[in-house]
Amino acid sequence: MLIGRIKEPYFRVHRPSGVKGLFAAMALGLVAVASSVSAQEAGGAAFKAPVSVMTMTKQTIQYTQTVPGRVQAHKIAEVRPQVTGIVLERFFEEGGMVEKGQPLYQIDPSTYKAVYDSAKADLLNAQAQLESSKARAERYGRLVEDRAVSRQDYDDAHAAWLQARASVAVADASVAQAKINLDYTRVYAPITGRIGKSTVTEGALVTANQATMMAEITQLDPIYVDMQQAREKLFELKKKSTSTEKIMVRLDYGDSQGEYPRMGELQFSEVTVDPTTSSVVLRALFPNPDEELYPGFFVSATLLLDKADVLMIPQKAAILQPSGTMVAWVMDKANKVHPQPIEVKGSYKNNWIVTSGLSEGDAIVTEGFQRLQPGAEVDSSQAVLALAN
Repeated sequence: MLIGRIKEPYFRVHRPSGVKGLFAAMALGLVAVASSVSAQEAGGAAFKAPVSVMTMTKQTIQYTQTVPGRVQAHKIAEVRPQVTGIVLERFFEEGGMVEKGQPLYQIDPSTYKAVYDSAKADLLNAQAQLESSKARAERYGRLVEDRAVSRQDYDDAHAAWLQARASVAVADASVAQAKINLDYTRVYAPITGRIGKSTVTEGALVTANQATMMAEITQLDPIYVDMQQAREKLFELKKKSTSTEKIMVRLDYGDSQGEYPRMGELQFSEVTVDPTTSSVVLRALFPNPDEELYPGFFVSATLLLDKADVLMIPQKAAILQPSGTMVAWVMDKANKVHPQPIEVKGSYKNNWIVTSGLSEGDAIVTEGFQRLQPGAEVDSSQAVLALAN
């Protein structure tokens, strides 16, 4: 029996062949995946942006002002001769420490010693004349009562006694002056400090009150730091130091040396403003026992003012708008965020000091706010609590 031919079906399944067929299959697969993802998103939960938040709390800070400063010596004494003569000896080591009253130089005293001795002799002569005239005046005083001498003779004797007293006073002053000049032949240190190089040597001729100093003594402990404060900042300094009895000052060298280990105290401020810089000079006093600070050093000085309890926000969390206003993203109890205008005044480290717009207990977004929309729900379950310090 002959078997009949099986007829082909009306619809055929066409299998892709070649490169064009491969691309067509890939396209169909992508469409299927996209349709699957869309279906999952349509049936899943809404996307929540992950953010980091911090809770606003008041913190105690200390207001500060940082100004440039320059180290100045506490005392400087320029040693000069007060008499003329030849330098016979020097008693100190250049660059060493000297104490107040320590002898520094010896000037030839021979001439001044002779003048002193002569003045003492004149004083003795005047004292002898005084004794003689005094005795005569007393004797004539008794005789004039008995009319043994005339009144004129008594008056002359009394005047001679007064003149003798004056001569004694003059001679006494001459002795004192001669003694002073004799003492000046030995030059003493007027202050305690470090002495520099000597400009004269043994055998040099010096003159009284000459323009060239013999040496200079600088007192380094304690030591001053003079600071230049802008005029407008001076008013702020006064407002923020009303409850501070003593304004302490901290120094920073501004290089690898770091901070000076000892604190200083503000002494005073000038009462006039420099017209060229529009600034006022402030002066602080620092202990300097190790002589780490030398006159002429430039330093950065920080004045420690009043302490206050304030709200602060990290500067990276405050967004400055084109209009000039500043906003922060605040998260409510439903984990939804909205921008909140805030006002700040001044900064502390890397934070703004908030004066209005935020309250204690508000939760603000510190990270992840770049793509937020008002009213968006966020995920803060893994938020990092940022401390404003």
